[in-house]
Amino acid sequence: MSQQAADPTPLPTISAVVDEIRAQVGRELRLETETVEADTVLKNLPGADSVRLLRVVAQVERIYDVEFEDEDVFRVRTPQELAELVVRDLTDRDPA
Repeated sequence: MSQQAADPTPLPTISAVVDEIRAQVGRELRLETETVEADTVLKNLPGADSVRLLRVVAQVERIYDVEFEDEDVFRVRTPQELAELVVRDLTDRDPA
């Protein structure tokens, strides 16, 4: 009896990843998620500092089971850019 491979989990959309990142930023900085837009410059948010933003990145890495190169992380300025890193990493390792 052969076993069929389970359908792979579909990759999240960039929009869904942006929304999750916005929520994580809001939680970490104690801001309303609505105040964090996809193109908001993260370091300009109230309460943002490098430690708190790295916590957001670490949480995003855990949620999506990805790991970023340091130089990529330090280039990220917005939730959109971080979401693009997530999707790129997931796409690069997707066997399909």
